[in-house]
Amino acid sequence: MKTLIVICGAPGSGKTTIQNYLSEKYGFQRVVTHTTRLPRIKEKNKVDYYFESKNSFFENHFIEYVEYAGYLYGSSYEGLELALRKTDTATIVLETEGVLSYKKAIKDMQVLFWYVKVPDIKQLAVRILKRGESEEEATKRLASAEAKRDMRISTRLEPFCEIIENEDWQETTKIVDRVLKDAGVKKV
Repeated sequence: MKTLIVICGAPGSGKTTIQNYLSEKYGFQRVVTHTTRLPRIKEKNKVDYYFESKNSFFENHFIEYVEYAGYLYGSSYEGLELALRKTDTATIVLETEGVLSYKKAIKDMQVLFWYVKVPDIKQLAVRILKRGESEEEATKRLASAEAKRDMRISTRLEPFCEIIENEDWQETTKIVDRVLKDAGVKKV
C-alpha cells in the first residue's frame, strides 16, 4: 500500500528537518513542491523545490497552491506521482490550508497527517535565523498572517492530525518512530 506523510506546522517548527530524517533513516521519497521564492543557501532546483517564475508556476497541475509571505507555493500531481514511483512511502511539507486540500483530494492511499509543534514560539525565530535567513526575512515570515495561523493547530486539522512535539530532537525522533510503527509504516 502506498503511504503519504503530510507534515505541517509554523515556519521554523522543524517540518523539513523531520522530512529529512524520514528520508535518511527510512528511505522515504520527498515530494518536491513548487515555489516562486528565491532559493535559500544550499537549496537546489528540482531537489529542494522547483523554483519557478510566476508564469511557469501556473503551468503545473496542482493539488493545492497558496500564497505564503508574498510567494506562491504549490504541490503538483506530477510531483506526487514521481515520488511514489520511486518508493511506496513519500513525504511532503505543506502549510495548513494545503493539508485540507490533500485531505479532500487524496483517497487512494494511506495518508498520515502530522502537525509539528514547538512549545516555545520564541524558538521559531532562532531556528529560522540558523538556516541562513536574514533577521528581516525571519521577521517578515513570522509576522505573516499565514505563519500566525500555523503557529497553533487549527480546529479543522485537530481531529485527524498527529501532533509531533519538536522541542528536543532526540525525543522528536522517538515520537516519529513510534507513530510510524503504530501506523504500520516500515523502512524502504
